Amino acid sequence: MPQRFLGIDYGWAGKPSGLAALAWDGEGLGLIDLRREGDPGKILAWVDEYSSADTVIGVDAPLVIPNLTGMRDADKLAHSRYGKYHAGAYPASQARDYWERTTGLSRDLGERGFLHGDRMAARAAGRYQIEVHPHAAVVQLFGLDRIVKYKRGVLAQRREGLATLRSLIQAWLPLAVLPEVPAGGPAVKALEDQLDAITSAYVAAFWWQWGLERAEVLGDSERGYIVVPKRAIAGLRENYALAGLLEADLDPDPFAQFERWFQQARDAGLKEPNAMTLATASSDSAPSARIVLLKGFDRNGFVWYTNRESQKGRELRENPKASLVFYWPELERQVRISGDVDEVAREEAEAYFHSRPRGSQLGAWASRQSEVVAGREVLEDRMVELAGLYAGRTIPLPPFWGGFRLRPQAIEFWQGRPSRLHDRLRYVREVDGVWRVERLSP
Repeated sequence: MPQRFLGIDYGWAGKPSGLAALAWDGEGLGLIDLRREGDPGKILAWVDEYSSADTVIGVDAPLVIPNLTGMRDADKLAHSRYGKYHAGAYPASQARDYWERTTGLSRDLGERGFLHGDRMAARAAGRYQIEVHPHAAVVQLFGLDRIVKYKRGVLAQRREGLATLRSLIQAWLPLAVLPEVPAGGPAVKALEDQLDAITSAYVAAFWWQWGLERAEVLGDSERGYIVVPKRAIAGLRENYALAGLLEADLDPDPFAQFERWFQQARDAGLKEPNAMTLATASSDSAPSARIVLLKGFDRNGFVWYTNRESQKGRELRENPKASLVFYWPELERQVRISGDVDEVAREEAEAYFHSRPRGSQLGAWASRQSEVVAGREVLEDRMVELAGLYAGRTIPLPPFWGGFRLRPQAIEFWQGRPSRLHDRLRYVREVDGVWRVERLSP
């Protein structure tokens, strides 16, 4: 039986618990069960059903509570290290009425052979239990600035937070069929419990895979402890492990596949997920590259706007071919797109131009992009002059400003994987317009 990872979002007395079971087949993680259960006996029966000889359980609840009052050392560390934006653990002591319930779960797991995993070596054989905190784990794994909020607030805010968390989890488990975010009612709380359970199981898998190399233990099993992943981006050399990309994962339509990844990057709260490297070449094949912002895409191509007399504008007229690269390090993904380029219709460019902030419209007139300028004051003086010229008037589209559209001939999706054996799947457009998918060596 493959390595198993279970997650238990242990509910308060009389409240249901979220349960999730993952299996590792040597290539990737798969979700094999997701449910919600209220009876403690049935929870233990579920553990018996889904655990193997080699299983790690992540529990979102205090497993060890030795102190009569106050906070455990682990809780103090969590609060001081992560603070409110990372959601340190809720203080645990025997003064709180839940302590016998949660430590009782730990005792029952111990009777089933689950040792405390605070000192577990990476890829250790056997059965282990660890305490985790889903909020802090998500912040660390995805390099977020603060927690994803879905526990409190008005229903719309909770649903938005759940949609974000669901998208992040989908990046971990691309083949998993996750419940949709419900419109309201008790189903919203049920999904909260289930997604927390998946996160707990994933942290168990992460701890088993990496140990102290990419996670840390706050406290110990004598005084109470919490296992927390380290930041996903932790130095110049990464051993990518968030997800995989198999042929079966892909949408037959590369534009639909891009839309899926792009939306996941947006849902993850990444800063400017539409930032892309645009590589062009002059008529004598001299290359150049810069970052621009994607402003739209559909099955006709990928669109950006610029001064058409800039270096990139001149090069695209001389040599109307280009490449785009999107890089989302928090998701360990990149997308490469290459193809022919043509100019966007003036009507389309004009509509976009007038949707921009007024200052950006004036800036387009003020700057002769890529030309040498005597000093910044020249640009600032020109902005003042233009602001006066167009005061109370519509700013017209500059004749030298417009958009470009890249019509792809090839689109490659790259997903980081351990030991540099990355997944690279490329769509190539055939003469008849049909897309062929091929796997590239990393």
